[in-house]
Amino acid sequence: MISRSRIEIGDDVMILCGCTFHDHDAHSIYYKHRIDDQSRHLQNWECGNLLKNKDWSTVRTAPIEIRDYAWIGFDVVILKGVTIGEGAIIGARSLVTSDVPPWSIAAGCPARVIKEIPHEMRRG
Repeated sequence: MISRSRIEIGDDVMILCGCTFHDHDAHSIYYKHRIDDQSRHLQNWECGNLLKNKDWSTVRTAPIEIRDYAWIGFDVVILKGVTIGEGAIIGARSLVTSDVPPWSIAAGCPARVIKEIPHEMRRG
């Protein structure tokens, strides 16, 4: 998890190995800002803290929310501003770029809803 804004994980959530959550874009889309970032990154290399002097003011950020009872498959990547709904399942190696509704199954790159979980299979 690399968090600049907020990553909120509900109760009884299962997250398998290799998952990555980024609540930010890491770098600006503006070329000059990226060059400045690289310069600061090299300076930070010497002190061992690569983010010590990063200018976050040029980077877009938004919180990630993973609601109760969700299941995140292995190697899933979840990007900024995404909410994973209650009881949702994310298939292995999916890239989640937009919200996933409660009690649905999403998979792919980018992840799309492929199935709704039947009412009788949801938490009572």
